[in-house]
Amino acid sequence: MRIAITGAPGSGKSTLCKRLIEALASVKIGGILTQDIREGRERVGFKILDLLTGQRGVLAHRSLTSGPRVGRYRVNLTDIERIAVPALERALCEAQLIVIDEIAPMELHSPRFIEAVTRVLASSKDLLVTFKERFEHPLIARIRTEFSVFTITPSTRDGLFHTIFTMIQSSRPLGKL
Repeated sequence: MRIAITGAPGSGKSTLCKRLIEALASVKIGGILTQDIREGRERVGFKILDLLTGQRGVLAHRSLTSGPRVGRYRVNLTDIERIAVPALERALCEAQLIVIDEIAPMELHSPRFIEAVTRVLASSKDLLVTFKERFEHPLIARIRTEFSVFTITPSTRDGLFHTIFTMIQSSRPLGKL
C-alpha cells in the first residue's frame, strides 16, 4: 500500500496525516511528521517529530542565522540528520506503516534525507507520504508513478480521511512487520 497526499501549503496535508495516525492507534507507525511553530497567529517555523520515539527538533525557522534558505526560513540540517534520518531508518526496521510528512524543498537540502527516503521507497513497507503540490524532484516523480496520489483541498479534506483510512485498513493485515 503506497499512498501520497499532495496539496498547496496550508491545505491540511500534515493535519490529515496526524488524524490518520491517531485513528490507526493499533498500528505501529514510524517515520516523521512536521508541525508548524507559531508565535501567536503567525507561522515562524516548522518542527519535526519522530513518530516512534517522540523526539522533536526544528526543521526550519525564521530566526536561524545559518543553513540553506527556503523562502522566509532557514533550514536546520542538523535536526534533519539528527531526527528525520534516524526516524526513517528506525521505521524501516520497526514500523508496520511508514509516514513521511513531507518531502519538500526544506528536507531535500539534506543528501542524507534523500538517501533515507530512497531506501524507504525501495522497501516493501506500507507507506504514507506527503509532498508539496507543483513541486518537481526525482523522488516526487517516482512517487507520482508508484503511489496512489490524492490532492487535498478544503472541500476534499474530510472525504480523503475516510478514503485513505479505509485503504490502509483494507490493504493487508497490518499486524505483521
